Amino acid sequence: MDMFEEIERAKKDLPKIRTITKEVGNYKFNGYQRFAIVIYIICFFLGIVFGNLFPACGSGSSLYAGTCVTTEFNFSLMIFIWFVSLLICLFFFALGHIILLLTSINESFCKISKDLK
Repeated sequence: MDMFEEIERAKKDLPKIRTITKEVGNYKFNGYQRFAIVIYIICFFLGIVFGNLFPACGSGSSLYAGTCVTTEFNFSLMIFIWFVSLLICLFFFALGHIILLLTSINESFCKISKDLK
C-alpha cells in the first residue's frame, strides 16, 4: 500500500466554523465561573488605576533620596495586581469547572439509576 493512499484514507476534514460555534455556544458558565470572569475584568482595570494612583519615582530623581522629582506609571504594581488576580480567578474558575463536572456526573448517575429501576 502506498503511503499517500493511506494518508488519503485516514485523513479527516477540518471542522467547519458552524460546528465549532455550536460547540462553544452550548457551553454554559456556572456562578463560580461568572464570578471569576467578572472579578478578573474588574481587577484588570483596577491594576491600571492603581498603577496610576501610586506612581513610581523616575530615574532622574536620585538627587534627593526622600523626594521624587518625576513620577512614572507604576508598571510593576499593575503587573503584580494582574498576576495575583489571575491566580485567584483561575482558582475560582477551576472550582466552578470541578463543580460543573461533578454535577454532570451526578445527573448521568441519576439517569442511569432511574433506567435500572
